[in-house]
Amino acid sequence: MPLRNKKPIIAVLGMTCCEGCRVAIVDLGERFLKLAGHIIVGDFPFIQEHAKKKSFDLTFIEGTPILPSQIEEIKEIRRRSKVLVPIGACACLGGIQEIKNYRGDKENCLQYVYKNVDQIANPDIKPISAYVPVDFELTGCPINKDELFEFTKKILAGDVFRVPQRPICYECQRKQNECLLQKGLPCIGPVILGGCGAPCPSVGYPCDGCRGPLQKTGKNFDNLKKILNNHGYNEREIEMITERFGGRDQIENKLKPQNTNENKN
Repeated sequence: MPLRNKKPIIAVLGMTCCEGCRVAIVDLGERFLKLAGHIIVGDFPFIQEHAKKKSFDLTFIEGTPILPSQIEEIKEIRRRSKVLVPIGACACLGGIQEIKNYRGDKENCLQYVYKNVDQIANPDIKPISAYVPVDFELTGCPINKDELFEFTKKILAGDVFRVPQRPICYECQRKQNECLLQKGLPCIGPVILGGCGAPCPSVGYPCDGCRGPLQKTGKNFDNLKKILNNHGYNEREIEMITERFGGRDQIENKLKPQNTNENKN
């Protein structure tokens, strides 16, 4: 999916989320400004009041479509975008919003939280790829801004960008981090897609899966559960870790991945 226009039109949009992924893009600072000199920013509400363009060569979008109007909006954005790239755990996995999918009766949950429920939509939460075809995904909570920057440079140049199918453990080993799983902590890094630089295990916090699973978890996840069981964690405690960013379905291979994390020419 190369973009060979002289100045491709790029949009950075959002659905229901904390907007942290768009903040991460702005946090690129000078690198973002240099990149902006090679593109046309067609729509980016963080840095401009009104959209300059209606159709885009490349659209990054964070957040989860929850309201019926958002589901229609994401379909419209797909029609107006040559390349559509969900970014962040909310867009790629469902995010923390998806926790309610795993809590049984959503209506009871809604009534527990809200007293007036007449005007509150309460659908199942799904990632963007459940509603429209996507061309690539860059996940994380928030995204790795350096990964997005490299992706953008390569796609603008017509090159192929790949996220290597290596677990978080690979990055911990490169940093010579002490293995938290071996210490008995509930780290699920062995089945989670690397690429973030392992910031959480590097400061002693177990990986809890914000980047989603490797393409094939299968027996690896079964083996990980046995290890966690031996450390004293029961089935429900393990499920709650995988639910944190909405990735439980994908981690348990209940949903077939919609992309291969590789853009093709």
